[in-house]
Amino acid sequence: MHNQKSTSQFSQNQKRSSTLMMKKIILSTGLALSTGLGFAYYLYNKPHQGISNETPAFVLKAETLVSEYDVDEKKANAKYLGKIVEVSGIVSEKTKDRTGNYNVTLQGPDLAGIGCEFENKVQNKLASLKEGQEVKIKGICTGVLMDVVLVDCVIENND
Repeated sequence: MHNQKSTSQFSQNQKRSSTLMMKKIILSTGLALSTGLGFAYYLYNKPHQGISNETPAFVLKAETLVSEYDVDEKKANAKYLGKIVEVSGIVSEKTKDRTGNYNVTLQGPDLAGIGCEFENKVQNKLASLKEGQEVKIKGICTGVLMDVVLVDCVIENND
């Protein structure tokens, strides 16, 4: 009889222990989930940081950047990908995309060039930009498609 009582008590303690453990797991999971969602909300609503005041990692001519990608794309990606690059070159083309924003292509040494996609806040500066004009543009290198691509670009001079 005494043995049955202690087995019953042990079983109740085990149930309490497992219930307590489940509560801790649910609470920890809920806390982690709410923290993750809060961080995601913060990142989603964080204002875009432009590169206007950032110092470029590289300053070079458009032809040089295109040539480096032509010679060895993997090596050029290791060097430039995701970095702020300032290029100087001649505007070979200025177009508007489907949203009405200007995009500029700088001449390269051959058929390839540098495609520049601009921040919204500098679109007004692009209206006066002419094909054949020498310009310095700073942007973030995202690699090469047909042209080397710079995004979030700003004009460093518009003389």
